[in-house]
Amino acid sequence: MRSFVLTGGRARPTRNTHVLDVITMVTSVPDRSVAGLLPEQLAVVELCRGGYLSVIEVAGHLGQPLTVTRVLLGDLLDTGHIVTRVPAPAVPAANSAAGERAATAHILEKLLHGLQAL
Repeated sequence: MRSFVLTGGRARPTRNTHVLDVITMVTSVPDRSVAGLLPEQLAVVELCRGGYLSVIEVAGHLGQPLTVTRVLLGDLLDTGHIVTRVPAPAVPAANSAAGERAATAHILEKLLHGLQAL
């Protein structure tokens, strides 16, 4: 089926565009009726039942372009069939400024040693 048919001719979701980054995690809402969903929407709901997947992973499993996947996910988010969560940033465990400086210094040190080895 052509992409524009799946999305109703839309190139982006009607709402929720800010929450559908490629690393945003999505999962299905349990016990939500799937009556009336398109086959592609049903595939997304079934795919996400096992736990959280990133938007890009959903696109890969569906074999659809990212734009189409975002529209499908946006529609499912609007109807309450899926929920999202943004993954936590990869920050050192220490929340203190000193801990962050130490981690940064360690990374820079490793980088310097790697460059010197060239």
